[in-house]
Amino acid sequence: MVRLPIAFMAMLLLWACSTVPEPAGLSDLEPVSGHRDDAKVERSRWVGIGSYDACGLSWALDLHQEGDRITGRLLWETVRYDLTAKLTEDGSLHNVRAGKSPAFNGTPAPRFVLVSLDFGATRAVGHYAAETKGSNDCATAVELKRYAADDAPAPSMSSTEKRTSRPDGARL
Repeated sequence: MVRLPIAFMAMLLLWACSTVPEPAGLSDLEPVSGHRDDAKVERSRWVGIGSYDACGLSWALDLHQEGDRITGRLLWETVRYDLTAKLTEDGSLHNVRAGKSPAFNGTPAPRFVLVSLDFGATRAVGHYAAETKGSNDCATAVELKRYAADDAPAPSMSSTEKRTSRPDGARL
């Protein structure tokens, strides 16, 4: 399997997010309050990126929140999964199915990934796991940082998160 540098994964995520049209119906969503005044709708962007998950694959998660609606993408190594969900009353997502994007249907990878997140004021924590029939589901803990909807930077890793070796001990 080919390992891609994390900077390349971030660029690939940005490209994937900019070249794919917004999910159908997103512009027609009603604000939480039920009013059409868009200024009252809470909008945020949640971004997280990791170099290795439980299966040794890189990942990036980019979610957009509009009121209680969440849309976004999980880029898992070279496969993109799309996610659309509604937050629970306690502000969480529990085992939401992110489906493989149609452009990646021919790529050998699980068809669905289950995502669970608990959203706080500035960060969201949780996990994702491949929906498989076997025991190796690659369950991985994730943490996302919250940004204003229009102010989110490209996903990047801080110097303390960068890895110099793979999980098997081999140098990068």
